[in-house]
Amino acid sequence: MDTTQQKLVIKWTWADLQSSYRFWGLVFYFVFFASSQSILNINSALYLKQYTDLSYSLIGIAFSAQQAGFILGFILAWMASRMKTYYLLYLFSAFYLLGISLLCFYSDNVFCLVAGEVMIGLAVGAILLTIPAFIGGAVGSTEAFVLAFGLMVTLKWLNNISTAPLSGWLWDRDLLLGNPSYFFAVLATPMIIGTLLLLPIKAQLFNVAPPVRQVAPIAPIYRNPAITFLLYFVPFYNIYWFVQIHAEIRNYSQSATLLTPRGAGWSAFATSIVTPAIFSTLNDNLRTIIESHGQTARYKTWLIILFAFLLPPVSAALIQSQMNEINGNLANS
Repeated sequence: MDTTQQKLVIKWTWADLQSSYRFWGLVFYFVFFASSQSILNINSALYLKQYTDLSYSLIGIAFSAQQAGFILGFILAWMASRMKTYYLLYLFSAFYLLGISLLCFYSDNVFCLVAGEVMIGLAVGAILLTIPAFIGGAVGSTEAFVLAFGLMVTLKWLNNISTAPLSGWLWDRDLLLGNPSYFFAVLATPMIIGTLLLLPIKAQLFNVAPPVRQVAPIAPIYRNPAITFLLYFVPFYNIYWFVQIHAEIRNYSQSATLLTPRGAGWSAFATSIVTPAIFSTLNDNLRTIIESHGQTARYKTWLIILFAFLLPPVSAALIQSQMNEINGNLANS
């Protein structure tokens, strides 16, 4: 087997990724890391003013050091992507934990504080870029990297929104003012949990061929597209619908680009930002099935994606309409 063939063998589809713990382990590692980093960003300046006599100018210098570390973190991310091993994430976690320990316990020493901020910046920059690089590299496409990077940024943004009220609640009750050890525990615990979630990931990560995914189909059910549109607004119905449609389409295709029913439901629940990608893959496969039987598919994928961003229930209704058409035509053929 030549090099080109070998590279083709180890390419993963987005569906392969979302059906593997390797992907979800990386995602949840990032979620816990982002939670800790968000709490740190919100509270660090106030913490430093409470526990040190540093001037605002020195605190500003320390924060500038974090930004310098952030840029240098991109170099570490490049190294990780070149080495193709997720083990460097353990090193990045150690950098982060060391950085917050210097911040919490030695913040009155300017040198230690600056060193800690650099360590934190290194970890943040490296982690933010490494995980999308791993995912994009597994698929081997710019589209996958953009989607993965967008997912990480969105998860980070959601963490910022959710941790801000929590931080305010902790400060109101003086829970972050008790002692530096408590503040360190609040920051370190999510990072440690996230790092532990990396342990079950296989050492090869995405550098081996993805497992073959064969899914037993279930009997297709006719659903009125208009009813599908309305039910999509009902909480959690979209998860049920994604599970069902991914099981039913297996009657006609076992494409590696399709999610497993369980993977589809989990993705719709945990990472709704990728819903347009799920819709686009569904429609691509439906169009292939329809055209393979000498018929013309009605809905272009770009239209499905557009509605997936603007009004997802419309995409669900159009997908269901095409699925009904396939079920009816092939059942009568």
